[in-house]
Amino acid sequence: MKPFEYKRPSSLEEACTMLAAQDGRVKALAGGTDLLVQMKQGGLELDALVSLRDVPGLDALHLEEDGSLIMGSATPLGAIENSPDVRRAFPGIAEAASFVGSMQVRSRATVGGNLCNAAPSADTAPILIACGSTAVITDGQADRTVLLEDFFSGPGQTVLGPGELLRAIVVPPVPETGFAKYCKSFRSAMDCCTVGVAVYSDFVPGSAVVRDLRLALGAVAPTPIRARAAEAMLVGQELDEALTDRASLEAVADALPISDLRASAAYRKVLVEVLSRRALTAARAWAERGAVA
Repeated sequence: MKPFEYKRPSSLEEACTMLAAQDGRVKALAGGTDLLVQMKQGGLELDALVSLRDVPGLDALHLEEDGSLIMGSATPLGAIENSPDVRRAFPGIAEAASFVGSMQVRSRATVGGNLCNAAPSADTAPILIACGSTAVITDGQADRTVLLEDFFSGPGQTVLGPGELLRAIVVPPVPETGFAKYCKSFRSAMDCCTVGVAVYSDFVPGSAVVRDLRLALGAVAPTPIRARAAEAMLVGQELDEALTDRASLEAVADALPISDLRASAAYRKVLVEVLSRRALTAARAWAERGAVA
């Protein structure tokens, strides 16, 4: 690993000022489980790292009075996985966090790092997109917000500008008639996902009629995406087995996978159909058990 300067700011303003310097050859360091590996392997050369360890508020994790979830960007994935509040109110998010690496990795890796690394296969991205999450971005002086589905601009790229930092992720409350789940395909424990699919569905009370639905796909396009054609097919309809099968096939049309060492493009398309059916079947079963009654 080439030498670099290590900076340790104590405020958001100071951190953003440091990130704005050195012509982009500086990055924020939270857990470092992706960033330091990239630097060690020689794929990323930086002049400086700006540690977020001493910046207050970035490890926030709590439910607001309205039921929305606030996750500071430096919140460890292990804290999200094991939070009683998250497991109760947003079990799909806790489950997705538990899929990242090992217990040791999750004790260091952060939700902001997982998102800002902008890998198409990031496990937290599909479920947070499906839940309608918002990214709170700061320049140290003021905040701006973007829908998380608009946060990614390409593989390894986000909409963060020079001197900007992802401060928090805000997840809106899931209504009593709502359901969210993440499904992942991988070859072995701790492997990156081959395909990830997340569903959020809101049902008409007392029925399996879909009032709102978002289906997000990971590792099948340059960025995490929504399967909008499948979503449009489902809204306003009763989520029965036949419609689940048709929508799962429709989700494949939105996928633009590539072939790599983990899987061929053709196999990834098969997985999109399989995992979409699995996620939608779980949503349908949840409704049929009377959870929306």
